Amino acid sequence: MADFELRQVRIFVTVAEELHFRRAADRLFLPQSVVSEQVKRLEHALGVELFDRSRRNIVLTAAGMSLLPLARTLLDDAATLSSAANEYRSTRVLRLGIGCGMGRRVPLVFKDLARKGYTVRAVEVAPEQRAASLADGTIDAAFFRGRVRDMTLRSERVWEDRLIAAMPEHHPLAGKDSVSIQELAESPVALASYDVNPALHDVLNEAYSTQGLRLTVGMPFTSVEATFAVMAANSAPMWTPIYETYEAEHQYEGIRVVSIEPAITIPTFFVAAPTMQKHWYSDLISTCETVAMSCAEPISA
Repeated sequence: MADFELRQVRIFVTVAEELHFRRAADRLFLPQSVVSEQVKRLEHALGVELFDRSRRNIVLTAAGMSLLPLARTLLDDAATLSSAANEYRSTRVLRLGIGCGMGRRVPLVFKDLARKGYTVRAVEVAPEQRAASLADGTIDAAFFRGRVRDMTLRSERVWEDRLIAAMPEHHPLAGKDSVSIQELAESPVALASYDVNPALHDVLNEAYSTQGLRLTVGMPFTSVEATFAVMAANSAPMWTPIYETYEAEHQYEGIRVVSIEPAITIPTFFVAAPTMQKHWYSDLISTCETVAMSCAEPISA
C-alpha cells in the first residue's frame, strides 16, 4: 500500500487546480518550497509523476489526470469522516497552557483547532509550573521549550525556536547585523534562574562550552519590559536572549536586536497529560505539524 499523507493529496489537488506552484502555495498559506517537496513525496509514494514540469507551464500527466478525481473523492470522504467524528467529541473546553514569545504560531494553532470543532482556552502558565498544572488537571496540554523532564507526560517535538540577542543600543555589538558566541561572551547575559528556565540555561551553556567558553550570568531576567528597561538605563554592556518569533512582533525603545551566528535554537514540545483522549492528542499534534509547516520560512528580526 502506498504510504502518503492526506495533506499531500490536498496539496496535489490545489496544484492541479492552479497549474502553478506559487499560486497553489498562496492558496494553502504555505511556502512554495514546501508545496513542491510534498508533491514530490506523493509522487514517490505513488510511484508515478503527477505533473509534467518539462514545459514553461506545468501540466498534469496522464496519471495525474486519472488520479485527480480519486484524490478529490478522498478529500471529500475525509471531510465527511471528520464531520461525523465531531458528533462524538466531548464538548468540554480544552485548556492549553502557553508562555511568552510564541509569536504567530499560537493564534494559528487556535484557528486550526477551531476549524476542527474544538473550543480552546489559553491559560498562561510559567514554565516551571506547567508540569504540575498538567498533573493536577489545571490544564489539559501545554507547550514546553526544551527537554520534558516528567516522563509520565506525553510529548511530541513540534518546532524549533531561534534565539536572537537583545541589547541596549549603547552596547558595542548593537550596530552589527550578526554576532558570534565569542563576541557575546565578552559581556554578561541577563537570565532567569535555572529553576525558572532550565531549558534556556542548558542550550546557552552548550553553545558556550562547544566554543571553550563559560557563560557569565549578570542581572536576573524578570519580564521582557522590565529587563529591557534596566538594560537600556544601565551603562554596563549586557545582553539577553529572546525568541525570534517574539521580536518579530515587538519593538522597544533603546533596545537593539542582533542575530546570532551560527544559529542557536531551542526545541518546543507539545505536552499532554496521560489521560487526554487519544483522538484529541492526535488532532492537536496534527495541528502543530500544520502550523510548523506554515511557519517554515525564517522570521526576520
